[in-house]
Amino acid sequence: MLSSHAPVAYRDDRQALSLQVAELERENERLRGELEELRGEARKQRDEDRENRRRTGAEASCVLCGGSLLPVALFAGRDLRAPIPIALSTLRFGDPHGGFTRSAPVRARVCSSCGYVHCFIDIQVGDEGGEGGDVLP
Repeated sequence: MLSSHAPVAYRDDRQALSLQVAELERENERLRGELEELRGEARKQRDEDRENRRRTGAEASCVLCGGSLLPVALFAGRDLRAPIPIALSTLRFGDPHGGFTRSAPVRARVCSSCGYVHCFIDIQVGDEGGEGGDVLP
């Protein structure tokens, strides 16, 4: 009686294993599809992040060596307790009266690697009579 029952159990176990293998293969294919989708999304996000870093990197990295830029103060005068901020007069060529109308502050950043000082004029866009810098046309 044991001999006739053993092949049936073997067939059932083998059939159950083959069903499990088939289900695992389907699950594997589904997971591979999800993995490819996630890799595509990650690649897209990485490209967007790289583009954002490239755009903001103009202010954050040195043009000579690519090092980090740190803000520094530029000032005039000998009294360290009362420094005179450096400002550049901005000549408005479109002004019918001519001459110097306002001044814009000079800002600076220094490279932490090579020491190069990056200076720029901080011209703010505002209303015609507004405070805070020259009005850009």
